[in-house]
Amino acid sequence: MRLGMALKELHEAETALAEEYRTVGERHAAEHDIFHACTTLAKQCHTHAEQLRAAAARYDQQLPEQDPPEPGEGLLSGLRRKSSELTGRQPPAGVLLLHDLRRLYLMAQECEIDWVLVGQGAKAARDRELLETVTECMEQTAVQVKWLKTRIKEAAPQTLTVG
Repeated sequence: MRLGMALKELHEAETALAEEYRTVGERHAAEHDIFHACTTLAKQCHTHAEQLRAAAARYDQQLPEQDPPEPGEGLLSGLRRKSSELTGRQPPAGVLLLHDLRRLYLMAQECEIDWVLVGQGAKAARDRELLETVTECMEQTAVQVKWLKTRIKEAAPQTLTVG
């Protein structure tokens, strides 16, 4: 059934978004609100991906097992955090933040539309359990998209006009 493939794609998109939130949070550790929000949203995306596991199995799709990495884990993570501390709130960091927020926004939009697709499939298959998961996760993803858009609107004026 094709719904299984849609679930797999959504799982991959949520997993990629979780990893990107972690990366961006570490890269901008000097911006405490960004770091903490990205850490929280990464965990939320990981939970979304895990919630798809049971539904995917019902549609003959095996999803890979993944443990959520903790923030601050590994050498690369440490380098990103140290780099963030050194560059702090300098203009180049603002440009990088705007770029990272834009990328996160686009990835979150992809997840949001994937939730719509899976939701439509769940309705057609009359899968109430999956539809409940879709409804909850799609609402949370919509909040992520709104938060990212707001942060972009806050960061853009200063970043784009400071010489």
